[in-house]
Amino acid sequence: DGSALMTSESPAGPTLDAQALLQPNTDGYYPKLIKQVEQQLTVKSDGATINRLFLLINPAWRDASSFGFFSSKQAQKDILDRYETTYAIDQFVVRGQKCTVAKIWPHEWCVFASNLPYVRRDDGKGPTFLGSFQTRPAYEVLDSL
Repeated sequence: DGSALMTSESPAGPTLDAQALLQPNTDGYYPKLIKQVEQQLTVKSDGATINRLFLLINPAWRDASSFGFFSSKQAQKDILDRYETTYAIDQFVVRGQKCTVAKIWPHEWCVFASNLPYVRRDDGKGPTFLGSFQTRPAYEVLDSL
């Protein structure tokens, strides 16, 4: 199905290990696998819990509706509410302008607009910054900018 679980083991010890789950889909196998990996990546050290890096990488996972009608509430609780978005980018057209919504941790969601068709400009000016938001702005918010 095009999914992969990648592991990087650190020579400095297991607390610096990392795993990345690439392109997991929404069937029941992957939520179970995510829980398994979380348990494996949680190390108890002197009574303290150390969580190692675990990346979930799937550009199609934007909100609960990405998981279908029947599993959306469970996915929201088990995945989307538990992990902070660290990098996301989405592009679409709003009123004839290309709109880019980007989240790059630790910054807020940023919105940029550029004319269509996009032509590289020699004057050093790129897309126009329209604002930043604590949460991913809805389409209606973008339409009002």
